[in-house]
Amino acid sequence: MQSDTIQIFATLESFLDKERRAILNGAIEDIGRIAREKELLLEGKKLVAPNQKTLEQLRRKAERNQNLLAAAIRGVRSVTARLEALRNGPAELNTYDKSGQRTTLGGQKKGALQRRA
Repeated sequence: MQSDTIQIFATLESFLDKERRAILNGAIEDIGRIAREKELLLEGKKLVAPNQKTLEQLRRKAERNQNLLAAAIRGVRSVTARLEALRNGPAELNTYDKSGQRTTLGGQKKGALQRRA
């Protein structure tokens, strides 16, 4: 039983390392596959942690991967927002002249046609 548990934790650690590489390489399909493999590995198992060091190491790796995934999601959202801004044209910029009158630069005028190539 103990040797099975040790083997399962070693395999889980290997999956976490593979997951990290997949995240860094942008291999989304691999991330999903690895997640399923981790689920199957742990499904229905009653595990007792071999030691605190092993648990801490697994926790750190899982947390690292979680942070990498969160950063990847932020990056995708940033790119999406940038593409949307490019698609919709430049944003408005409000400025003030020397007499304090507000002037709007850029942006689309209401009712103006936007031509796209």
